[in-house]
Amino acid sequence: MKNGQRGRLGVLFALVGVVVVVTLLAGAVFVYGRIQLEAANTGTEAPTVITVKPGESLDQLANSLENQGLIKSALFFSAYARIRSVHLHAGVYQVDSAMEASEIINVLDGPQYCQPVTFVIPEGFTIEQIAERIGTTKGLDITRTEYLGALAQSGYTAPFLNIRPAGDTSLEGFLFPATYTVPDCATAQQVVQKQLTAFAQNVVPKLPSSPTEAYDDLITASIIQAEARFSADFPLVASVVNNRLAAPMDLQIDAIVMYGLHMSGQPMSPADEAIATPYNSYQNPGLPPTPIDSPGLATLGGALAPASTTYLFYVTDPCGHNHYSVTEAVHLQQISQYGSSC
Repeated sequence: MKNGQRGRLGVLFALVGVVVVVTLLAGAVFVYGRIQLEAANTGTEAPTVITVKPGESLDQLANSLENQGLIKSALFFSAYARIRSVHLHAGVYQVDSAMEASEIINVLDGPQYCQPVTFVIPEGFTIEQIAERIGTTKGLDITRTEYLGALAQSGYTAPFLNIRPAGDTSLEGFLFPATYTVPDCATAQQVVQKQLTAFAQNVVPKLPSSPTEAYDDLITASIIQAEARFSADFPLVASVVNNRLAAPMDLQIDAIVMYGLHMSGQPMSPADEAIATPYNSYQNPGLPPTPIDSPGLATLGGALAPASTTYLFYVTDPCGHNHYSVTEAVHLQQISQYGSSC
């Protein structure tokens, strides 16, 4: 073999060697990089909420993720994210160290994480009080006005609302009192639907099949909720309401009057009693047009199973105990006796 041929052959072998080495190195880098993009922790780790700051670069975020132990390598994460053409958006996201880099990038490319917010709607709250509670709940981005506006909308999944008389659109009494946990990004409509769903699950199965009876029982339960503090009084107040309706007598219940004046929970004055509203139970016979608050299951139980009595009157002492009577003469005596002392 001539020297020239040997030289060309040597060069060829050298080039092949270089290609082999480069290929092996590239393969090693690829394998190493793939390992670096795997989950930083394969165990069960609690999720971590991260915040992408306005103007934060991909490299800055990657370094932060690595420092928190959420990824193995900031360098490889940044490179892979650029290949994926990731565009960071300021906001809050939830990831964990059991996620691979591709999963974390999917999270960053998706909707922001909504943190859970818990609030309590006590038994006996009116719509206005619920709206105030929603509007002042820290972390929940819903105003009082927005919540009240949502109550006026339609389209909720709540077939049980057909127990209301034709033309009645109030959701008073149907917003189940409970402890709720919702995403902080929830809309007012979503919160209302959650409350209606809770009513469907907890109350509807207990109501009678007759729409008229069901709504009357719900209204009576709301009256009991406003008028009785102790469970022993629930069926007794129900009996007074039923007895007065059967007499027939005006209910003459202050809580109903004050609800109609948007002053629930406040004492009634003679001037309040004289104001004409559909809820003035001194002027209008029968039950009020709608519930007057959000009753709980216990007061609903009192409405569904009233005590068998002949009571027509009761007075509540300052300690919250009710005292019952059959005649107005005894009732006036009890007002004098219990009106200012227990």
